[in-house]
Amino acid sequence: MPLMNWDQSLDIGVEPMNREHRDILDAMNAVYDGANAGQSGPTMMAKIARLGDVTARHFADEEVYMAKIGYPGLANHKGIHKKLLDDFATHTQTIAAAGGVPNSAFF
Repeated sequence: MPLMNWDQSLDIGVEPMNREHRDILDAMNAVYDGANAGQSGPTMMAKIARLGDVTARHFADEEVYMAKIGYPGLANHKGIHKKLLDDFATHTQTIAAAGGVPNSAFF
């Protein structure tokens, strides 16, 4: 059972961003479902790496888009993205050290 499903309430009206948001949800749900199924080790670390990759790519694309449209909160948003990626990296290191077993802090 997924952690979160895409629905119209998440639609931001920018299809490339919506598509990337769906990719993030798919990757997030794969990690969640894998953890609930007891997966660990390289299998789980590959799922976590994919989540990190699609998230980092999305953040970069989103920042380019925001700059293009002159979004006034871009600097703050970049800071939020950096914090999220830093936290993700910390959690990933913790999970790797535990043999690829996500803990509840990851979710």
